[in-house]
Amino acid sequence: MTRLVVFVHGFNGRAISTWRNVAEASEQRQWWRQADLLFVGYPSLKDNVTAVAHRLRRELPRFYPHPFAEAMYVSAAEHGGDAAGGVRPRENVDPYDELLMVGHSLGGLIVRRALCDEAAELQDVAHSPGRTSRRGLLDAQVRLFSPASAGFRAAGFLGFAKAFGVWAAVEPFLRRASAYTDLQPGSVILTETRTRTENLVAAKGYDALRPRIVWASPDDVVIGERYSTDWVDSAWDGRTHTSVCKSSAGRFERPWDFIETGRP
Repeated sequence: MTRLVVFVHGFNGRAISTWRNVAEASEQRQWWRQADLLFVGYPSLKDNVTAVAHRLRRELPRFYPHPFAEAMYVSAAEHGGDAAGGVRPRENVDPYDELLMVGHSLGGLIVRRALCDEAAELQDVAHSPGRTSRRGLLDAQVRLFSPASAGFRAAGFLGFAKAFGVWAAVEPFLRRASAYTDLQPGSVILTETRTRTENLVAAKGYDALRPRIVWASPDDVVIGERYSTDWVDSAWDGRTHTSVCKSSAGRFERPWDFIETGRP
């Protein structure tokens, strides 16, 4: 395979259902037939941004740059036959040429945090004799759908709840999630992730820290603000926060195009 595409869902999302119909792409397009897809799952109502970012950095080397060996081989029992087989030959599995990180909403912030921490560690390696860097997150091309880079806002249903006095019943449930606190505008996580990212890009110009971004329009869940070092973003009219990343063959294929090319 040529590339690994890693998907990270958002707040209260699911590892696979968030990216509904993405499997159709492999039936429609050559680009996707040359890609392995990795769907990252995490308990967004329990974990905080930093914990998931650390886990992502820790686990990614199992999948990139070399394909995950266990996924390349299927036992005879699983085949229901007498011989063992594989998705691809177990021996001589070449490393990937490309890594793409794709995040939606909170997942976008998690990807940003992981990249920021990876770049900071690379700086430490550069100043520490005997330590070596590795291929990993900083190889990535990054595509973000309505990332929660600037935080959450209570519009839509939640705005209605706040305006009509039932917010007191809704907010305690949300505050049980550490990630919800992380997403409050001006939080330490939001502020430090942005500051460190912009400083690292200014100092070293890491391409991976400059994602391509597309926003839903209207988006009543997150604040649509990019970092000063990001590429110029875009917005898709008529797409909601939850539907902006969902493709459908013959109906709405722009998310596939965006992931493939980085052009919204």
